[in-house]
Amino acid sequence: MNSIKKKIEWDKYIIALSPIFLIFYISNETYAIDYRAFYLAGKSVLNNLNPYLNHISLSSDYYGPINAELSKFSGWKYPPLASYIFTPLASLPYEISKNIFNLISLVSVSVLTFFIIKKRIFYINPFSLIIVGISFPVLSIISRGQVEILIVCIALISLYFYKKDKIFISASLIAILSFIKVFPLLLSLAFIGGCRKKKFFIYLIISLLILYLLNLFLCPLEWRQTFIERITVPWNQMPIGELRELPQNLGVIKDSMMVRTSDARNLFHSHFFVFGFANPLLSNNLFLSSIIGTFGALICLFKYSKYSITLCFFTIMNWINIVNPISWIMGLFWYVPLFIFSYEKIKPSLKIIIALPLILPPFLNISGYLAAIFSLFILRFYSKENLNELLISNKKFL
Repeated sequence: MNSIKKKIEWDKYIIALSPIFLIFYISNETYAIDYRAFYLAGKSVLNNLNPYLNHISLSSDYYGPINAELSKFSGWKYPPLASYIFTPLASLPYEISKNIFNLISLVSVSVLTFFIIKKRIFYINPFSLIIVGISFPVLSIISRGQVEILIVCIALISLYFYKKDKIFISASLIAILSFIKVFPLLLSLAFIGGCRKKKFFIYLIISLLILYLLNLFLCPLEWRQTFIERITVPWNQMPIGELRELPQNLGVIKDSMMVRTSDARNLFHSHFFVFGFANPLLSNNLFLSSIIGTFGALICLFKYSKYSITLCFFTIMNWINIVNPISWIMGLFWYVPLFIFSYEKIKPSLKIIIALPLILPPFLNISGYLAAIFSLFILRFYSKENLNELLISNKKFL
């Protein structure tokens, strides 16, 4: 089967967009409490405030439901430089801002998908897109206003530029991701087996140094010190801030999943389908999770580099959730590229199996482990014909 040579059936891809209505509804009716932390970080930067501290004592507009409440710290826990990314959106009213952010995520992944289909980079089965559109990771990302869709898109663009011999751009994008969420730096392992590995890692180090210098120049010492303090305090041991109780017009509404704030309607702070972890067994052990996650990524490197750098990259993606000890169900979006890439290559009787990490109820807390396991054995699901195609395409650097 040579799916990549099939005529593009655009009508089926248009049908595959049908989950977009559900996604937009969830975006509009949810408070997006994770994005709230990003928004307040940007708002703090605009007002020359430390983005890692909870400034609710200054104004009720700094209230961060669930992730901050009365804590000393805000919900922001990413590297200091990343807080500047959200300053443009932080200047907008909150409801408009969070919907624009989700829209940017959806448009980005839609344009990237269109590009892959149009350029025939690899074949995408339209039905696989429907599964992704209604999957728990996607719905959770929109509900919480997380960044996974955007950072996965950036990672894929990095891979594309690497294969087009635009090594500096590729390495720079990986470096940028590491200054947003740190753990995507694991993806650099995929390029160890490439013929351009020396150039890639030189550019990666240069890019990281440039970003580090920008971090020193743009981010005050206080921010950098508070960042270290913020990420080393366990989530269940957060110290209390200056206020001992919330103002009367703020807070989670009793016996509901609605939140009342000063700058938005009463909205759902979460949905039940977001309550699941990708790596619950290692949630309190960064050292062990880093070792196991890196080891799993190296296995993928040695197993798949001879077949396809694309397959190697996509499988390593799934170990980011293992390296990250506090990854939630939203992190399962890292599995989506491998799922879409493999769906057409899998034997029909096994297609439902590889969909499990996306469709199993999050509260089972096993989806992240399934994705990692599938990344190790995915070729066992492929037909012999598709394995041969991978070897041929690798010679063409696809």
